[in-house]
Amino acid sequence: MIRLFEKNTKEKLLPRIINEVQSIFEATSEKQFQTIHSGFCDWSINNITLAEKVRNGQVIKRSGPVSYGQIAKTFDVVLKVTIYYCHLPDIEKSQIISRWLNAAVDEKMMAMLKKSYPASIKPWPDTIELVDRSSYAEIQETVRKFIRDNHGDNITPVQFDDIYWKALNRQENLHSNG
Repeated sequence: MIRLFEKNTKEKLLPRIINEVQSIFEATSEKQFQTIHSGFCDWSINNITLAEKVRNGQVIKRSGPVSYGQIAKTFDVVLKVTIYYCHLPDIEKSQIISRWLNAAVDEKMMAMLKKSYPASIKPWPDTIELVDRSSYAEIQETVRKFIRDNHGDNITPVQFDDIYWKALNRQENLHSNG
């Protein structure tokens, strides 16, 4: 994801991410977790810039501010790896925080959720770039509804994104190779 951002962004993001992850380790409620998460995303949309996209020597997309959806997805992946997979800060706390984590939703997952719940978000954003703070919260609530309706609340949003990222990409590969 770092290639999405302007050069030297890592130097800006790293200290902020470390600070916010530490704050999340100390969170005592889901509400506190969400406040820290949205605070990081709000800071990022004012401080992080996307890289220019160049193809065949032509600028196809100018640099500009990162969207809420793009930075939230980046942060959600960092949190998934740190807390869910690495069990930091310790196994007991990671099990608590893991229930609060959001899904790192991509455009294929958004399209799948839109088919299942077309009226959940008006209008449904077509790309992560179009996801603002409000639609991000609505997408995460739709993920949780999908989990309740289709998995009996037996998986977490992180497990949702692992399962459906793999399934949707496998499905795409089958269609493109077949």
